[in-house]
Amino acid sequence: MTDVTSRQAPASPQRNVTGDSITLDGVVKRYRGQDTPAVERLDLEVEAGNIVAFVGPSGCGKTTTLKMINRLIEPTEGRIFIGGRDVTREDPDKLRQSIGYVIQSGGLFPHWSVAKNIGAIPRVLGWDKKRIAERTEYLLDLVGLDPSTFADRLPKDMSGGQQQRVGVARALAADPPVLLMDEPFGAVDPITRVRLQDSLIAIQHELGKTIVIVTHDFEEATKLGDKVLILSEGGHVEQYATPEEILTDPATPFVEEFVGSGAKLAYLTVSRVRDVEVDPVTTARIGESAQVVIGRAKAAGNTWVVVVDEAGRPRSWPSLTEVASKPEVSDYLDRRLPVVAQSSTLNDALDAMLAASQGATLVTDGRGAVVGSLSIGSVTDVIQTKLAEGHAAVEDPSYETYVDGSDPTPTPVVAADDEPGTAGPA
Repeated sequence: MTDVTSRQAPASPQRNVTGDSITLDGVVKRYRGQDTPAVERLDLEVEAGNIVAFVGPSGCGKTTTLKMINRLIEPTEGRIFIGGRDVTREDPDKLRQSIGYVIQSGGLFPHWSVAKNIGAIPRVLGWDKKRIAERTEYLLDLVGLDPSTFADRLPKDMSGGQQQRVGVARALAADPPVLLMDEPFGAVDPITRVRLQDSLIAIQHELGKTIVIVTHDFEEATKLGDKVLILSEGGHVEQYATPEEILTDPATPFVEEFVGSGAKLAYLTVSRVRDVEVDPVTTARIGESAQVVIGRAKAAGNTWVVVVDEAGRPRSWPSLTEVASKPEVSDYLDRRLPVVAQSSTLNDALDAMLAASQGATLVTDGRGAVVGSLSIGSVTDVIQTKLAEGHAAVEDPSYETYVDGSDPTPTPVVAADDEPGTAGPA
């Protein structure tokens, strides 16, 4: 093994877009007995290969709009185009077979194995068994589940986060150009939610689908969305723009109130880990000679190492003292290991550190392989720099403090020179 010395994410290859554009032309939804429409006249363009997040208060029509795209709800007026096709004229059942759909808690068939769940639409489409099996294996690997471990499991034998990953794999099974997601991560714990968000970003980067996601969480919307659609009651469009535009230039008083005071710390939710310089780490494999690993770490100036599996995914980060306690690197798995992806926000990174009571977090790529570490000092340096930038710092003296007037600089959980990997044995 060699040291991971990449301080920043490598340049990405040209992205392959496989998604289709979505156009809503004068779409209206009225329900009988209601004076006002659930969705008033809506015109919307979603570019191919983009993620667009729908967000707004309860009753604003975001889920209704999502379901009109695949005609689970029929529009009262207007037309919907996918890839230039007027899908309001198509057979709705065939349309839904060509669109991925993910709901909260995965929506898996409880008595079917994972493999059978994923293969549901391909079987309907007449795919042969070999093609379905190959696609299932590829998708399980893509969503971070070992096919040999999970293919034959039932949903009840999996965690909520694992079920949700299977739900995403099933939605992608027939390689649809469009993926619709309705509050997909709302039923999982916060740490799992962040990991699922990062997985979705990694999947999107690899596959280039067009994704529309409904969420009640504005922070999630700004993290996931290339653009964010903010709706008010009756499906009225308040603003449709990039997260940065919405946070820095709210279009209406409604948006300003909806976004709230968090806009003043927008960099926490729109700045990514990949935009911050990460520190190199020394990696080690299970079974390696402890003395060899210690020598490699000392040569690199590190006082701890990251033990990784065959795919380069981190398992633990013992200090050199812990490594030296055994002749070989052990297979200990630290389940509280703080890990964030390059696509994570700085807010995610701080949360990971605080949850694990550590002063740093490991950083991984889209497939979960470790690429370096990020210290709380590096994050706070970015915060301080951002606070000092721009006209807001000049025009508004309170810009450099939180709403309650407190110092915005987080207090490190451990000192900067502390070893981050002391949670368990080596």
